Amino acid sequence: MDRLTGTGVRRLDAPDKARGIAKYAADYTAPNMLYLALVRAEVAHADLLEVDASALPKDAFCFTAKDLASNLLPSIMNDQPVFAEDKIRFWGEPVAVVAAATPQKAREAAASVKLRWNPLPVVCGAKEALQKEAATVQKAGNVCSEFHCVKGQPQHAFDECELVLEDEFFLPTQEHGYLEPEAAFCQKDEKGRLCLVASTQNAFADREMICHVLDLPQEKVACKAAVVGGGFGGKDGNTAQIFPAIVTYFTGRPSKLVFTRTESIRTSYKRHSATVHVKMGFTKEGIIHAFEGEMWLDTGAYAALGPAVLSLGTEHLPGPYRIEHVKVDGWLAYTNNTPASAMRGFGAPQGAMATECLISQAAVKLGIDQVEIRRKNALRKGDAGALGQLMEHSVGLQEALDQFECSDFYKEMRTNSDPGIGYGIAAGMMSSGMGRGIPDHATVTIEKISTGYLVRVGVVDIGQGSETALAMLAAEALEVPISAIEMRMANTDETIDSGSTAASRSVYICGNALLAAAEKIKAGANSATEQAVFPENKTDVGMPGLPHTLYGFIVQGAKVRLDNATGAVTVLRVHNTTEAGRILNPVSMAGQIFGGIAMSTGYTLSEEIRWREGRSLEDSFASYVMPTALDVPQMTSDNIDAYEPTGPAGAKGVAEASTVALAPAIAAAVENLLPQTRLTELPLRREKILAATKK
Repeated sequence: MDRLTGTGVRRLDAPDKARGIAKYAADYTAPNMLYLALVRAEVAHADLLEVDASALPKDAFCFTAKDLASNLLPSIMNDQPVFAEDKIRFWGEPVAVVAAATPQKAREAAASVKLRWNPLPVVCGAKEALQKEAATVQKAGNVCSEFHCVKGQPQHAFDECELVLEDEFFLPTQEHGYLEPEAAFCQKDEKGRLCLVASTQNAFADREMICHVLDLPQEKVACKAAVVGGGFGGKDGNTAQIFPAIVTYFTGRPSKLVFTRTESIRTSYKRHSATVHVKMGFTKEGIIHAFEGEMWLDTGAYAALGPAVLSLGTEHLPGPYRIEHVKVDGWLAYTNNTPASAMRGFGAPQGAMATECLISQAAVKLGIDQVEIRRKNALRKGDAGALGQLMEHSVGLQEALDQFECSDFYKEMRTNSDPGIGYGIAAGMMSSGMGRGIPDHATVTIEKISTGYLVRVGVVDIGQGSETALAMLAAEALEVPISAIEMRMANTDETIDSGSTAASRSVYICGNALLAAAEKIKAGANSATEQAVFPENKTDVGMPGLPHTLYGFIVQGAKVRLDNATGAVTVLRVHNTTEAGRILNPVSMAGQIFGGIAMSTGYTLSEEIRWREGRSLEDSFASYVMPTALDVPQMTSDNIDAYEPTGPAGAKGVAEASTVALAPAIAAAVENLLPQTRLTELPLRREKILAATKK
């Protein structure tokens, strides 16, 4: 049988999505269903004195913190309530959920619930939150988490450098912008169990949360993921899920909650805004000899996955380079902004903007080619990373730079004579897996059935194509056509917990478990269940999740046009070269890269949540401007022919890498046209370009 992996197989979910029959969470309904609306605080920071539901219509229901067995959402820090009870910490925080027979009646019932509060001072930014005079967001203070690591002697090493560059960068809050807003549906089955269907990245975490909040045993709750219309990290945690579960538990009736776009933009998880200060020392040959980096992240009112974002962000801050002397420090601060959590790249894009911009400037000052300065410093297999971790997996950054140098894009860049066109380059890396010290495993079951094989996997395909990639691995391993593979995913009744769809881990860890199960089937078993465990790095830096074991590598180049009169930047073309082990599905890989380029183009040029007293000034896609198909650049992408020995069929995770390096590549391209200008703040709005030019 011909090899299936490495070919462009059509996505298994494509026909249903193209025909409009794929069933998303908002599509679920049932007789006698209740529609939900949340009563949200219209102040960012206050003591909550009273929730008055006396005017609630008689045919509506209202539930608050007092109705719950535990008013706490399980998380890393266990700091977020289901409903605000004594204190409001961000604008839009849920205070109650109401239920009624129609969406209109639910909205009217929510409006009838009155809140009384005493306002408190609002804390708006991470560095502001860490000042002694700042108001306290959480009882223990405004420092949510911090990380510090030193390798070598960076303070003395800077004295040995030919060139030292230093600057501070400001990165905005970014909205995930998935097409499908947050949604969840719940009903009781014939056994009296709560059965939740949600737009989620982890059905098993949803079950754990419901059991904890309502004090139920696991056998009383079943959860599954519907078709998910995009997640990008924003649906890894509670969004809408807990609220229908609460209503159905107390009323016995089916219930559904679907966020409006305004709710989604104003109150859902965000990418962390950041202030990043970097100092880098170079030899005259362009070797990075010393590095110091500081990162301040605004995690909003609650931690969510913020501590993990901080740790990964600081780990990736020095970039994919061999540096002998390194010092990194990071602080995660509570503020009264909407909680920030996971978003594609998970802290790496914020740091790459600072580090890569300084490398581009160093190349100009030292008279070294942009590719060459990165190649001189590129990590190789066996090298030590920024935290001292050994790179024992496939490390293909040097090969990616070599291939990028052979591209038409680079040749065009070298021969460009148009003074209105600028070019920039940046490189990056992105880890895979949860990291050292955090349980990271997956269990896959394969059964023989009359039509072929049934494969059960506990993770969610949130649109990235893991269902198709895993089916390809199964079909190839069992030597059958892909049509003989039936996939079941992310259902607590039918699959085994395999962790979250996060950290670019799904295909790697589940693929390894699947291949192990396939070996038993080939040996004669009718069914097989196998577990795979993500390998751990041996280096201990004293922080859970650090360091990682596997990384993917990327080089991105941007071609831009600048209108000097208006400051408008147009990204004309982006070229991408990636090393992610062996590519299982080149078509799906291109989709991942191009989607990340579109997201990063918006992050660089237009996307920004701005805050006024803790309230988002953006509340729709009219005010929060994302690039459309007409705004994205021409995109081309190459892949390195590599192989990761520990991965399924040689693959590594790749889903997030394409968001890491594009912003600094675009910024470098603009600076190429404005050599006296330093761009240190995203997005690169035209008024900022003009202001920087005048300065």
